[in-house]
Amino acid sequence: MSTEIEQLVAQFDNEFNFLCNIGKVPQTPAAALESHLIGNCAGCNRDLPWPAPRPGFWAAPVSCPECGQVYFTEGRSTNGIALPQLEPPTDAPSAPAAHGATNSFLASGSKVFSAFFGEDCERVERRRSVRYALSAPVVVVPLNEHGRAIAEAYDMTLLNISVGGVGLMRTGDAIADLMLIDFAVAGYPGVQAVGQVRWRTTAYGVTKLGCEFIKTT
Repeated sequence: MSTEIEQLVAQFDNEFNFLCNIGKVPQTPAAALESHLIGNCAGCNRDLPWPAPRPGFWAAPVSCPECGQVYFTEGRSTNGIALPQLEPPTDAPSAPAAHGATNSFLASGSKVFSAFFGEDCERVERRRSVRYALSAPVVVVPLNEHGRAIAEAYDMTLLNISVGGVGLMRTGDAIADLMLIDFAVAGYPGVQAVGQVRWRTTAYGVTKLGCEFIKTT
């Protein structure tokens, strides 16, 4: 094994050790392939017995019949969701993950951040540069610019989170520059957010990316 590869492996080992020993995982993650339900609607508290997105399956947006809150659930359709005006991704792999969000996007990230750490913590940590290291599974639905799924969902690992966005990682490719991130397998059913990939790196079969929150479904 070359010195360069040995250094890369050591770097990933150190990062995983850091995440496992220091990263705050609020709940024990469930298996990504298990079936989870959306649960209570955040808009009206109505019970929504719809399956959350799962790796290897298509997902599509469906509106709550009572309040109109939109959730991605397992299924396939040509429906999409409205997205705000997007900016082109950067080519700066060393940039921090998803902390350039404008004030108009802070409400999107705040909902996700509050789900993990509570509203009190969210109010204290409104600075976009404050990142919390985590190690938890999530499910990602790749989207096009019209907010429609373009492929089956796949699994990723959450590396860090802030009010502005998340850092993600997976073995293999992570297609699309827009993605619906579902946090059900991390212990938070019904918590979903759309992120725009701001940077992406791939080395030795491992893809890392930084996503900026642009919308919560």
